[in-house]
Amino acid sequence: MNNIVTRTVSGSAFVVGVIGSIIIGAYACAVMMLVFILWSMIEYYNIVVKDCIQIGKYIGLLSGVFLFVAGFFYAQNMVSGRIFTFLIPLIVLIFISQLYSTNPHSFLAIAKLVFGILYIALPFTLFTGMMFPSLDATLDVECQYTPHILLGFFILLWTNDTFAYLTGMLFGRRRLFERISPKKSWEGFFGGLICTVFMSLLISIIFPIIAYYHWMAVSAIIVVFGVYGDLVESLFKRNMKIKDSGSFLPGHGGILDRFDSVFLAVPMVFFYFKVLVFQ
Repeated sequence: MNNIVTRTVSGSAFVVGVIGSIIIGAYACAVMMLVFILWSMIEYYNIVVKDCIQIGKYIGLLSGVFLFVAGFFYAQNMVSGRIFTFLIPLIVLIFISQLYSTNPHSFLAIAKLVFGILYIALPFTLFTGMMFPSLDATLDVECQYTPHILLGFFILLWTNDTFAYLTGMLFGRRRLFERISPKKSWEGFFGGLICTVFMSLLISIIFPIIAYYHWMAVSAIIVVFGVYGDLVESLFKRNMKIKDSGSFLPGHGGILDRFDSVFLAVPMVFFYFKVLVFQ
């Protein structure tokens, strides 16, 4: 019971903080995202490259921050796409830094450092495409901050997490992917899917920025790839032989644990928006 109360209180505080940052404005939202990028990358690097020389980790963190900041201003049409070329020397420096490491697995450390940018910083950067969507191809509105899509994304994500957990706990019998995550069930998956799709219809009324069928498609993408993201992070923790990535939220684990479903869902939602919605 104490664990449930702890999870509820800490989870509620987290939700309020995220929603509040998004509502306050673009820069408050960006600061929140930067904190999440740094915190999650630090957790990841502390797990996978403990023996890596510190300069390699610092360059990796700087690369992740730079990628998000560049994406944030690019999404507003304030800078050109050329800004991303400055990421090239940072990546090259990661390779060079490991030449000075005495770690016998230093080349493997390069892969782990670069992967942290791809796995963590890139999905958060793609959030900027939801913050500044191109609502009308005939109008120059790329610079307009639009929080509705981002709010809708997180509401759908949390709806799925909540109802998949509840239905799985109450009715779960058939294991979804027992080898990786023994507690997940097909009943939980479909319970989360049904509730999230219903929530998407409600969101389409509250945030009619896109059509209801787009919200329904987004909800399905979030459920499917959110589960895959969760499973990937479970695989990661099994490989690393750890229970949680950190202690960011009492009862929830680390920041990586809190955003595991985001890392694959965001790229696929971004892809959907760019191909079928905001062309």
